[in-house]
Amino acid sequence: MTVRQAAGSFLVAAAFVSSWNAVQIYGVQPVDLFIAAAFALSAFYLAGGRVPWIPAWAKWGSVSVLTVLVIHLIFPTAASFMTQRYIYLAWYIRVGGLDPFETGTFNATKWLLAMTVVPVLVVDASRRNPGIVKRIANAWMLGAAVSAFIAVTDFLGITDINHLLIYIGMATARQAGLAAHPNHLAMATAIVAPLAIGLTMKSRWKGLPVIVVLMMGEIVSGSRAGQAGFILGVAGTLAFSHRARRFAPIMIVVVGIALSSVMWVNADIVERAATLFRFSGGDQYLAKANEERGDAFGQAIRDFQYRPLDGVGLEVINQAHSIYLQLIASGGLILTVGMLIYFFGVLRAGFAERRSPDPIGVYLLLCVCVWLAAGAFGTQLTDRYLYFPVAGLAALQFHRLRQSRERRRVLREMAIARAIELEQRAALTA
Repeated sequence: MTVRQAAGSFLVAAAFVSSWNAVQIYGVQPVDLFIAAAFALSAFYLAGGRVPWIPAWAKWGSVSVLTVLVIHLIFPTAASFMTQRYIYLAWYIRVGGLDPFETGTFNATKWLLAMTVVPVLVVDASRRNPGIVKRIANAWMLGAAVSAFIAVTDFLGITDINHLLIYIGMATARQAGLAAHPNHLAMATAIVAPLAIGLTMKSRWKGLPVIVVLMMGEIVSGSRAGQAGFILGVAGTLAFSHRARRFAPIMIVVVGIALSSVMWVNADIVERAATLFRFSGGDQYLAKANEERGDAFGQAIRDFQYRPLDGVGLEVINQAHSIYLQLIASGGLILTVGMLIYFFGVLRAGFAERRSPDPIGVYLLLCVCVWLAAGAFGTQLTDRYLYFPVAGLAALQFHRLRQSRERRRVLREMAIARAIELEQRAALTA
């Protein structure tokens, strides 16, 4: 096994455990350990003088984050404003006495690791082995499915794993699996749905169980944004793929049988599950959650009005319960413009893969679309698991551009050879 192959294996492992953010080893998530190992191995090539390939859109995003960080290190937001801000604290943070505050430097470092370092490492690992992209995507999907399976077994009372990871537990029937919060489980299961449908089209016996587990994990998460995102991911994949639409009846039948079987095993589960669909007033915490989110939205707007150019600082990057409001609140126009270029570049890279014979690029594009849509009502912006589909699209873009350059080089050499041949013929006839 070469050094690059070893780095690729670590990245596959990182993708598999990336959504398990409740699992920590001495306060460090396993995904960070695997990323660090992959980075250490890739450093051998960097030390040799080879410059890593970084997409232009990733540079814009990174520069905007660093710019906001430097500005606030030099000109921090006034303490008088920061101390009177409204901050949404989830009940488990309040009850557990946990410290939800992180410095801007820490948040910037964590975010840059996800949005730039992970794509660069995946591109580097795929230089000699483009198939690593599909391995990483499958591992990422299966890791989310494992977390969803744990959430389902916890909900059924078969296991109690999440309560061991998060010692406070949840106040309602909502479950988080191996994630730190039900919303994280919901986002993870929603954004991998297109890949699960793609797996079903290759092998229904492998793909259908994964779809069922992901859907049931989405249900027991009780996350409105995640449940809507899951539906969007399935509908979007069916709309983009004629072949996938042929599997829709089979998926409906299998999902119906699975739900009926669960209800038959535990008749009381229907009453408990009713609290997990929180689109109406059925959940006792719903009204308060809506009020607190509204207050968080309003505070984000006030943050932007206070410092519209650079925001109030990256320490508030995860507070507004909407990734777009989080951008304008924490980094103002500088961060918002930089990240819009970043997201546009990712979507453009994915859209360019629509004519590829391998549909993995389209599936990854749909994964990112689900995240950006559901993120309008979620805080998931800096987590590492969100950027593995981005990294896959970056690797596919690298190979597409390299092939395009190679084709142009061949055509140029052919044109030069043809011109030389014509000149020689003209010289002979003269």
